[in-house]
Amino acid sequence: MKRRQFLAAAGAVGLCPGLSFGQAGIARYSDMHAHLGFKPEQGLRAQMEKGGMLLVAEKITPDGPLIQRLKNKLGITREARPGEMRRNYELALERRKARMRQENIAAISSLPALDNALAERAPGIILAAEGADFLEGDLRYLDKVRADGLVHLQLVHYYGLSGIGDISTESPQHKGLSAFGRDLVRACNRLGMLVDVAHCSNQAMEQVLEFAARPVVYSHGHVSAGLPSHEHNGSVARAVHLPVARKIAERGGVIGLWPDWYTYANLALLADGIARTAEQLGAAHVGIGSDMHGLVRTVMPTYAEFAALEGELSRRGMRAPEIEGILGGNYLRVLREAMKT
Repeated sequence: MKRRQFLAAAGAVGLCPGLSFGQAGIARYSDMHAHLGFKPEQGLRAQMEKGGMLLVAEKITPDGPLIQRLKNKLGITREARPGEMRRNYELALERRKARMRQENIAAISSLPALDNALAERAPGIILAAEGADFLEGDLRYLDKVRADGLVHLQLVHYYGLSGIGDISTESPQHKGLSAFGRDLVRACNRLGMLVDVAHCSNQAMEQVLEFAARPVVYSHGHVSAGLPSHEHNGSVARAVHLPVARKIAERGGVIGLWPDWYTYANLALLADGIARTAEQLGAAHVGIGSDMHGLVRTVMPTYAEFAALEGELSRRGMRAPEIEGILGGNYLRVLREAMKT
């Protein structure tokens, strides 16, 4: 979707139907990237209700057991065994689903489910994956995971041996996307899945835009004026280059900023970064990817900070509809667009 088409559609249907901001106690925020399942003892619903969260993209990390800190960044220390990534994904998915059933939280995997969550203001989970490593080279398995409820797919994470495309924190191997990666993007569009380019190299991000028929998201990170390199430390290497971020925005997509302490040392600086990015890209193309429980140090340890961030953005002169979009509506817009089949 080009920017002109996006603006026309936004004007016709409204950016975030069903959301209402400034009302304490009402579920109204959305998070583009989280790992609530990393702390199951806290409960999904309790964590969401603490901060008025309406929808959270809960990321499963198939390569998680293989990740270790290597000097100034995270990385993989061994090759996955055959079937290991798929088992990791399936076990983690079942744990999330069991917890959701126990707490009576709906999986938002269709347009009717999304509409119902908006109408009822009932907290919902968007099942997502951080890395398509679980495919293990078999694109047919994507149909199964979509049928099982997965709707938001981040193409890569830290495992560089899946043959999907280049990772931001590793030496390039594919000059962007592989042929399999290009087919994966097309398949996601066909199945109604949201494509997430976080952790991709900037070259791979640009190539995703060439093949994607729907808006894409960069769910968590920050925008960099300079071109990031895999030789930089983890947070810097993970950034999206401003010219690439602009291309994502021009096609109707959303950039999710994260509360990483090494990038934004406090909530006020995060708000400054959001306001600056909104000026660069347009407020309709900015969101929040908290990486809840996935960051070593964060300025958003709980969802209670979403309300505080709303106030910070208001004090910076942002209008209510802009804040409404950044704190949830923009993500819901691209999710809705992705799920249309």
